[in-house]
Amino acid sequence: MSESQRVTRTLQVAEKAVLGFMLVSSAAVALIAIVAVIARVITTMTAETLTVAAMSLENPAAEAIAEAPSVTAASFDSASVTVSGLSTSPRMLLAMADALGTVGMICLCLVVAWLCVCLFAGRPFTKTATWGIGGAAIAVMAGGLLSQAVRANAHFEVVYELDLEAVGLSSFAMSIDLAPLGWGLALAVIAGAFEIGQRMQHDTERLV
Repeated sequence: MSESQRVTRTLQVAEKAVLGFMLVSSAAVALIAIVAVIARVITTMTAETLTVAAMSLENPAAEAIAEAPSVTAASFDSASVTVSGLSTSPRMLLAMADALGTVGMICLCLVVAWLCVCLFAGRPFTKTATWGIGGAAIAVMAGGLLSQAVRANAHFEVVYELDLEAVGLSSFAMSIDLAPLGWGLALAVIAGAFEIGQRMQHDTERLV
C-alpha cells in the first residue's frame, strides 16, 4: 500500500468515526429529549403542586434594588410560582407548550442522524433528506412560535383560575422570541440546497 493510499484510508476511517459519533450523539439527544418531555407532561398533568415559571408581573419594579447608590433603575423580568389545586385545562396548555417547544429540536436531531446514515451510504442528496430538513424547518418554526402562544394562554388561565392578578401577576402577557423563525428559515435554505444537490446527483448518475 502506497503512502497516498494509506493517508486516504486513514481519512476515510476518521470521517466514518466522526459520522458515527454524530449519528449516535444526535439519536441519543433526540431520545433523551423525548423521554424528558414525556416525563414533564406526566408531571404537569398529575402533580399535586406545580411550579409555573416565567410568569409576568403586573408591577415589575424592584424598589429595594433601585435604591442602591449605583443603580438608576431595576425591575423583575418574571416570577416562578408554585401552585396547587390547578384544574385540567391550564395543565394541558402547559404540557402542550412544553411539548411544542421540544418538537423542533427532536426533529432536527433525527434529521441529523438520518443525514449521517445517508453519508455512510455515500448518497447524501436524497428525497428523504430534503423532505426531512424541510419538515424540521416547519417543526422548528411552528413549534417554537406556537409554544410561546400556548404558554401565554396557560399563564392567563392560571392567573384567572387562582385569582393571582390581585397579588401582582399580569393577567395576560406574551413576549415573542423570533429565534425559531430564523432557525426555521435557515433550515429551509439548506433544504433548498439539498434539493439542488439531489438534482445534480441524479443528472450525474444518468451521465454515468
